[in-house]
Amino acid sequence: MSEWVLFTESSPNVGGQELQLMQQMRQMQQRGLRTMLACRPGSRVEEVALQQGLSVLPVRFRNSLHLPSIAILRRWISQHKPRLAICHSGHDSNNLAIAARLVWRRPFLLRSRTYQPGRPGAWSYNRMVDATMVPSQYLKDALLANPAIRADRVHVVYPGIDFIGLDRAVSQPLPASVASWLISGRGPVLLHAAMLRGEKGHLTILQAMDLLRQSHPNWRYLIAGEGVAQQQIETEVRRLGLEARVLLAGVVSPVAPLYQAADLVLMPSTYEPLGMSQIEALALARPVLASRTGGIPETVHDGQTGVLVEPGNCHAWAQAIASALDNLPQQQTLACAGRADVRQRFDPGSNLNRILALSGLADQLPAVL
Repeated sequence: MSEWVLFTESSPNVGGQELQLMQQMRQMQQRGLRTMLACRPGSRVEEVALQQGLSVLPVRFRNSLHLPSIAILRRWISQHKPRLAICHSGHDSNNLAIAARLVWRRPFLLRSRTYQPGRPGAWSYNRMVDATMVPSQYLKDALLANPAIRADRVHVVYPGIDFIGLDRAVSQPLPASVASWLISGRGPVLLHAAMLRGEKGHLTILQAMDLLRQSHPNWRYLIAGEGVAQQQIETEVRRLGLEARVLLAGVVSPVAPLYQAADLVLMPSTYEPLGMSQIEALALARPVLASRTGGIPETVHDGQTGVLVEPGNCHAWAQAIASALDNLPQQQTLACAGRADVRQRFDPGSNLNRILALSGLADQLPAVL
């Protein structure tokens, strides 16, 4: 009888974290494990999981102490006796931790933590779960700034990128509006694929465009994503008179064809525990300029696989962009080195093996080839 692994996710929306867990579920199934995702009924997470053929357990996760959710999880754990349970968001982590302790044989509790708002509390890391995986050494160090948190309970597990899917998606057509904009304009295209939020640095790039208006007037800025900062970005584009050179494309899925169409990929975040866009871009050998902040330097080696720039400094970004545009062949050389680097370090098999090792399941399954 195959072992069960339970995943829980109380977020209703699908982002990088949610897609990562679904990828892990598919990989575990390929390794002979059975998986189940506990998520909110009617949510986007449930919709996408079902589209991918994954098994779903409807749990409402209304708050961090939702008794009906705890009861459902306890009943499922008692019946299926999973060896491992992986939790993510706050509500599902708390409900799972309680439910697991109400059964005779509880699973190993592994929490995925992709960011930490405010000062971390020691209890949730030391007592609530057996281990916490974080996507970067930067985030681990940030957590351990609280000396009460046990270092042996926090582990760096780099995310696994679906490079095979990325390669397949490169040839897919772009949305008609994006394809038309690319064809109708002139000059290099700089792509920024990220949620539209203040910390993602869109305003920094717009200000850099303004600074380069005379010396480098022809490059274009393609923004892919949606979010709360959209109106602010649109207002700044109009204020600077950059409408002809900037396109807000909205969400483009898959994003791989956009990387392929870009001359440079930008990651100007002021805060980023790790970041995925620059990894995917390098995997496709697209040149990258990224902020020297958070976990980004763990993914882009300055001067070797890409260029790191001071976050939030529009003058530094203007200078870096100008230098890159003047030396695109050199940037391509760095990107080719980056392709080999990220495909080795962010391999999905390595990600899965690390998770199985933390939970004690690795020695019971055949190794990933």
